[in-house]
Amino acid sequence: MRLLLITYAVILLLGVSAMLTGIHYFANIAGFISAIGLMLVFFKDRPDEESADAIKMRRYWYAVFVTGLFFSILFGSFWNDHMGNMA
Repeated sequence: MRLLLITYAVILLLGVSAMLTGIHYFANIAGFISAIGLMLVFFKDRPDEESADAIKMRRYWYAVFVTGLFFSILFGSFWNDHMGNMA
């Protein structure tokens, strides 16, 4: 749970700093972290019978990574001057 909260705090910090400063690189970094994490959680081999606690934690991870992707799309890709060009 601690790693989940640290990851969520980093993603929120990057997203809010992108919103406040206007530097779209921060939101793109949050989106990159979220995309990698989403792939790791989604494609991870799970046991046939998963406990209710493991299912709940997986859903929490999905919520954290979707938040990062939302920040990336909203403040990284749409609002930069070059529409996707990182320069």
